[in-house]
Amino acid sequence: MYRVVKVLNNNVCMAHDKNGVECILVGKGIGFAKRQGDLIKEESVEKVFYVKDTENKIKFSDLMEKVRTDVVGISEEIIAMAEKIKGKKLNEHVHIALADHLAFAIERIGMGIDIKNPFIAEIKALYKEDFAVAEKALEMVRERLGVYLPEDEAGFIALHLHAAVENAGLSVTLKNTRLVSLLVSIIEKNLSRKIDRDSLDYLRLVTHLRFAVDRVAKGMEVANELLPTIKRKFKKAYRIAEEVANEIEKELGKEVPEEEKGYLAIHIQRLLPN
Repeated sequence: MYRVVKVLNNNVCMAHDKNGVECILVGKGIGFAKRQGDLIKEESVEKVFYVKDTENKIKFSDLMEKVRTDVVGISEEIIAMAEKIKGKKLNEHVHIALADHLAFAIERIGMGIDIKNPFIAEIKALYKEDFAVAEKALEMVRERLGVYLPEDEAGFIALHLHAAVENAGLSVTLKNTRLVSLLVSIIEKNLSRKIDRDSLDYLRLVTHLRFAVDRVAKGMEVANELLPTIKRKFKKAYRIAEEVANEIEKELGKEVPEEEKGYLAIHIQRLLPN
């Protein structure tokens, strides 16, 4: 059994568990008509979250005083949905970061300030599961609060969710997304054309670029027995791949192996005219 501390919305409550430890409960209808001190049965609860880190506890407590409870409640439902869909546990800091972001986004929209997301296409392609959750989050905000957040915000929410799953931190996720966007621009400049953001070619390219950046950052090497053939047959594509690799090296401070350049060249070759 859990004892209610505070109802955030019909589906989310702050509560104490049987040991008196504060937790966040998520479950359909568990907060309906509940008051402080009421009991909630364990079988009614779909998800239980604990904020254990001392610093995060302080930040979450401060957040609860500054942010509307219904916004925090929606944020917790989004986190529960993300964990269920992705099958992975999110870093507990997301309970603070996501609610804070949502509250600020809603405040900005109320003031008529609409911030554009320059990496929306890359985010859609790279983090599809996170973006799908983020789109549902916008629906929840619209239906529950009557606030229409633009698609750009789904991109920002997706970044928060992805960073929490990867435990890399939002700054690293954003840096890598920005780098992929820059690499696409370099390729487009060499192709003298824009790549259709809705095409399968684009999806394949950014996905490969993301994993290439990740491998280089972690110092992982890949075998490429086709490298001599790639260099000989795909000369232009390999030259572009070298330019892309130079940018990765400049950003990460790590050398890109020739084998990695070869795989980049294969993907670039598919974009060149026959």
